[in-house]
Amino acid sequence: MLIKILNVKSLYINIAVLTVVTFFLFSGCGEEKKKEAKIVSQNNISDTTSVVIKYTVSGTGSGNITVTKKGNKVKLELEKNAGDGKNIETRFISDGWIYFYFATETVVQPVKSRVNKDHQYLKNFASLADAEEIISRTKKGGNETISGFTCDIFDSNDGSKFSIYNGKYVLQSSFDGIIIRAESVNFNSLVRDKEVEKPAGIEFLELTAGPQ
Repeated sequence: MLIKILNVKSLYINIAVLTVVTFFLFSGCGEEKKKEAKIVSQNNISDTTSVVIKYTVSGTGSGNITVTKKGNKVKLELEKNAGDGKNIETRFISDGWIYFYFATETVVQPVKSRVNKDHQYLKNFASLADAEEIISRTKKGGNETISGFTCDIFDSNDGSKFSIYNGKYVLQSSFDGIIIRAESVNFNSLVRDKEVEKPAGIEFLELTAGPQ
């Protein structure tokens, strides 16, 4: 019965779980606090495939996002500021799949869904770790400094804007009134494999295909 319920609702779940707007849009919109960007120095022991970027979410949303990436594996930690406290989610992306937990009033179900790179893809969390895809869909124009790094600016036809460093790292993303800006960047950090891998020994139910 649980599987049937999830399949029926999957179109709505796919929309909700990957779009930044649905997670942050209805958060409290108090006075925006301006923070000085912090550059985290590189560790003595380095891993050239890894990066940890911490973002703040402002504008029509409020919260924090941490992206930990090693090779082609990504962990997203999403922290939403709400009136009743903080809501924290963790998601894992690997080999074209996103893994997360779908909660109802009575059950928490581990689920997985294909990352759908449709016309809304640039407005979802996965794109923060996918600079190459953003560049392929946007037009380059000018540059600006984010967190002490000179970034190229890329504009989308729908008004979205992205600041990308070295063609690899998305340090700022803005769309639909939401601004996601890197506050600290740690390149070549020591990231263990298990930190970016979905938990072992857990079966993730595959959602039916649908728009994200």
